[in-house]
Amino acid sequence: MNKIEHIGIAVKDLEKSNALFASLLGKKHYKVEELLSEKVKTSFFKSDEHKIELLQATDTNSTIAKFIDKKGEGIHHIAFAVNDIVAEIKRLKKEGFTVINEVPKKGADNKLVAFLHPKTTNGVLIELCQEIDSLKYC
Repeated sequence: MNKIEHIGIAVKDLEKSNALFASLLGKKHYKVEELLSEKVKTSFFKSDEHKIELLQATDTNSTIAKFIDKKGEGIHHIAFAVNDIVAEIKRLKKEGFTVINEVPKKGADNKLVAFLHPKTTNGVLIELCQEIDSLKYC
């Protein structure tokens, strides 16, 4: 793994949260994107080389809606940038981590993503992400 790529925060109201984080960081979000497959709308902020992803559910049955119902708004996941997501999934499985989706899928912000189950990562949902433009096999 290279670096923390972003921190994902589950929110109830993306517009209100965008205003809050714009005030906090002193700059507006740079991208809003809806992922129909995940039933989520995202917004990204950049602070130096770090990013924050705000996630709002677009369906009451989405993962984000269920997360907020159970835990409330807050940190949902930490994402790490990787050079080769397929190789990293294989490596982490060998190390004993449980991979939620063993086949990477398209995520927000032009990334291919896979998640590690929080039961094997001290209760923290970990996202692996690789820039789609850097893929040799897609």
